[in-house]
Amino acid sequence: MESQSVFFRLCFTVISLFLAYNEATPWSRERCLQIDDGYDCSDLDLQIIPDEVPNSVKILKFSFNYLPSLYNFTFQRLRSLNFLELTSPYTHRCSINFMYEDIFENQPHLEVLILIGNPLVFIADRAFVGPQALKYLSLAQSKIKSLSDIPSDNLVYLEVLDLGGSDIRSLDGLSSFHWQKLRRLELDMNSIQLITADDLKPLHYVVGMNISFKGNDIVYVEPGAFQSLTLGSLDFSGCLGKMDISVLLKGLEGIKTNRLNLGLYETDPAVHIPSSALQYFCSISVTDLNFQIVHFSDLNNSTFHCLEGLQKLDLTRTHLGLLPSILTGLSTLSHLVLDENSFLDVCHINSRSFPKLTHLSMSGNMKKLDFSSRCLESLGSLEELDLSISQVNPTGPCCNDQLFGLGHLKVLNLSYGSPMRWNPQPFSVVPQLEHLDFSRSSYILNDSSPFSSLQNLRTLNISWSNTNLTNVHLFKGLKNLQLLNLKGNPIQGGVLTQTELFKPVPVLETLILSACRITAFEENLFKELTQLKHVDFSENQLTKLSTTAFYSLKFLQLNFASNAIVTVDVGNIMDLGNGGSVDPSYNPLACNCSNFQFINWVKDNKVKVRHLMETVCNGTRTRIIDVHLQCEFPVGILAFSITLAAIVIASGVFCLVRRIRRKYARYTQF
Repeated sequence: MESQSVFFRLCFTVISLFLAYNEATPWSRERCLQIDDGYDCSDLDLQIIPDEVPNSVKILKFSFNYLPSLYNFTFQRLRSLNFLELTSPYTHRCSINFMYEDIFENQPHLEVLILIGNPLVFIADRAFVGPQALKYLSLAQSKIKSLSDIPSDNLVYLEVLDLGGSDIRSLDGLSSFHWQKLRRLELDMNSIQLITADDLKPLHYVVGMNISFKGNDIVYVEPGAFQSLTLGSLDFSGCLGKMDISVLLKGLEGIKTNRLNLGLYETDPAVHIPSSALQYFCSISVTDLNFQIVHFSDLNNSTFHCLEGLQKLDLTRTHLGLLPSILTGLSTLSHLVLDENSFLDVCHINSRSFPKLTHLSMSGNMKKLDFSSRCLESLGSLEELDLSISQVNPTGPCCNDQLFGLGHLKVLNLSYGSPMRWNPQPFSVVPQLEHLDFSRSSYILNDSSPFSSLQNLRTLNISWSNTNLTNVHLFKGLKNLQLLNLKGNPIQGGVLTQTELFKPVPVLETLILSACRITAFEENLFKELTQLKHVDFSENQLTKLSTTAFYSLKFLQLNFASNAIVTVDVGNIMDLGNGGSVDPSYNPLACNCSNFQFINWVKDNKVKVRHLMETVCNGTRTRIIDVHLQCEFPVGILAFSITLAAIVIASGVFCLVRRIRRKYARYTQF
């Protein structure tokens, strides 16, 4: 009896410990979230820094809390603080209004301070005393009316000053800032109307700064105001509503800048630029010019004659349908963007004007874009051609005649095109191609190996192209392919079995087979793909999470999201290494004892589960990690119980045999 009592007490103890170990801890967002090197305490209606935030914290996100004022004791104990975010929409009742003295006196290592959306009424002269190298300061949407209201004495090492969306009326006070380190000045969406030469005098000794005035209602720029300035970029997009572009360009005469943005926003009134206004570019040095959404009143051969030296020109949505036969001044151009215009044929860009062009984009053309033969032949240096979302319609079979002469092409995007008929070897004239995107397009192909000439191809996207994946010779020649996107191409019969299909791509690293109506796939299907790292089976009809098709699970990242998987055999994922992961989200997972082992595996291997928060129980939408099961006979306990029972039974049998033998021995003595 005593041995039986010990046995039952031992079993009860084991079961109790097992259930206690697996008990889920309720998750709540009433506490700060721990992030890398810090804490996120945003939107918790806090008035002070909670004790759970340690003194050694480096990153603190404390936005949308109750902090109407900042005092020298607010962050006093956080002496290692490097990053502090105190964002608040200015309509919020908890917005910061007052910044008093020595707020950051104890934060010598503070480098990033974000105060977006706070309607600051007062900033003390010593508000920024303490940090030895504050590099990033954002006072965007703070309703500051003057640069003079910002105490700058202690901002010696500032690299970025963001004042966007405030209420600054002028550049008065610019001279009070230290410009030794400043690399970016954001003044967009303010109320600046005038810019004079005196305003910009402090910037004459600065080289490479990026300045943004976008969205200001500027009415006047003094002629030569930017004379002798050398900037990294200058943004005047959305500033031409109340100012003639000639006035602005006169003010820019004598400037040197890598990038100049003179484009518009969609909501801006139409701006028409006459060719005569662009004569001022003869005194402006610029390498990257953006004219997005403007109209050219009288585009002709000499419109851009003052842009000699320009390398990139962005004419997105400039209402063009034809470029002049010869455009003088653009012989040095390497990048030309003609997106969202109304060309009828690729040939209408008259490519002979751009002998050094390496990048050409005509994405999103407003009209169906024909592609006639050999009209890009003069672009022998072209490396990237983007004709996506333009319903490209080649004249005749595609694509050797259309791409003739582009022997150095490396990137070709023909996605969202019209149905087309391919040559037997459609890309043989572009053997250096490394990236081909033919997604959301369809083609007719008679030959079985259309890519065999593309020995250098690294990425191929033929998603949603109605590609026939029963052709086992489809990928022949792609020996260097690293990424293959086959999304949306249906697998006939639902079962993927063609083991020969992927043999020509031995170094493949990423394979996308989502939304292919797959119900199952053959074992060992991908065994020869020893470099495989990412496989996407999402949005299919798989009922089983299987890994038997792969060479190794050590570094493999598997996506089985949005399938029909109810239970998971843990044996399939036990070998996932530290670099491996699985995504079982958005499946109708059972949260009962039939899935007991998988649920426990998820809890023990959270780092290996992608989209953990979206991995939930079917019907209840309870997260797997919050599930607590009380199964009567979990496998581990059942095995343990059987073992103990066997030992007890064996012991009993042994004792019984011994007793029988003793009785038999006594009987024989008589």
